[in-house]
Amino acid sequence: MFPRHPALLTCFLLSGAALAAQQGKPLAERSSPLLRVIEPDANERELRMTPVVRAVQRSADSVVSIYLQHDLARVGSVTEGQGSGVILDEAGLVITNWHVIAPVVLADRRDGSRGILAKLRDGRTREAQVLSSSATRDLALLQLRLESNETVKPAEIGRSSDLMIGETVIAIGNPQGNANSVTSGVLSATGRTIQVRAPDGVPRTYSDLLQTDAAINQGNSGGALLDITGKLIGINNAMAMGAENIGFAIPMDIVRQEFQKELLQSASFATAGDSPWLGLEVADRDNKVVISEVLPGSPAAAAGVRVGDVLARIGEREVRSSIDYVRHCINARVQAPLPLLLRRGGRDLEVSPLPITREQGLVLSALGATVDEIDSATDQALVRKATLAFYRDSGRSRVYLLPGVLRFKSIVPDSPAAAVGLKKGDVLLAFSQQSAFGEREIPLTSRSDLAHLLEQYRGKALRIAVLRGDDEVLEGSIDVRGNQGR
Repeated sequence: MFPRHPALLTCFLLSGAALAAQQGKPLAERSSPLLRVIEPDANERELRMTPVVRAVQRSADSVVSIYLQHDLARVGSVTEGQGSGVILDEAGLVITNWHVIAPVVLADRRDGSRGILAKLRDGRTREAQVLSSSATRDLALLQLRLESNETVKPAEIGRSSDLMIGETVIAIGNPQGNANSVTSGVLSATGRTIQVRAPDGVPRTYSDLLQTDAAINQGNSGGALLDITGKLIGINNAMAMGAENIGFAIPMDIVRQEFQKELLQSASFATAGDSPWLGLEVADRDNKVVISEVLPGSPAAAAGVRVGDVLARIGEREVRSSIDYVRHCINARVQAPLPLLLRRGGRDLEVSPLPITREQGLVLSALGATVDEIDSATDQALVRKATLAFYRDSGRSRVYLLPGVLRFKSIVPDSPAAAVGLKKGDVLLAFSQQSAFGEREIPLTSRSDLAHLLEQYRGKALRIAVLRGDDEVLEGSIDVRGNQGR
């Protein structure tokens, strides 16, 4: 229906035409003169290009956001945690904090629904696999699952030994899920020590840390701490609870030390008990990957691998660095031959060790022995005999059958197990633990329980009870060796 007044109609039409004309113009021309944008010239842009901006532009692509997810393969997966990480090489090696990915590595190995997603600054999202981790230093290595011929940008590594108190530092991370957030401040102190309760419930002390007033909030853990040139000088790992502007980072000099000393050692490989284990260590020497240690009784030793051999290839894949060894070995299959090409004294040798599980390897490296798990379905008479021996002096008239027992399968000469006189066929009944009510014996019914126990007793003496024959129970202490038999 048209308005009755032609003048009003004309005004309406003119206003509409004017509006259409305005909509056809760029936003800057349509705006009020009071809000007109003054574009910066080259000099002004140069003034805004501060050292902090240059450092961020140089390094931001090397920081990833990490998300822990449940039901990773399903639509609608739930994010259970988050953190940050730093890319170390073009093939997708990422370093982060152990506490960031601890919920994944501590989860029951049968629960394969937990996973890790890493989001890059350019928006790419890739799954990530845990290669190794160190709870004692709060560090972990991840491998991004990149597509064929895909690369990522690594960070430039700097030194932390020559840092100066008061110099500018920059933190990049994923605080509160806000990816690639940047904060800056100064280096407040070095050599700091903090105490935390780790995700596994163990109180831990982290020392020799950098302290900064650059904001490091939840989700920044595992991210980059940069100097003013954009070089990586630390891995952010903690904030002071109840305080403002107090954050901590692991210095890169310590990260480099732990990289070869622990993260590339087989004892630190992906912590699932059923992951493969060969019983050897490697080191980078003169641009070669050299076998630095072979554990007696291990799959590597059985296959003829020797210290000093050069590892040239795993399967069809070349090995150019220790990281290549970890990447290729971590996906091997237990009890499936793993072809290795070795170079020894100018000639090539091909060997194919049969990997055992990490749990089996941990028992072998710690005690110098292998054990079989025996349950009632396998040998009910042995389980019954062990149960009666365990409860012999308890005073109970009725007891439940143990779910299983551990029987020694082999004993390596000159090992802790051999030193205390253990023999093939002995049954490991229990270990003794001090409590507020005195010493008590706890049964060992699975290899997983034993492996977990030995991890806690590395370098210490463990008191055990053993059943030999039909009814002879022997008690004594056995020394638990350090990582990889050292």
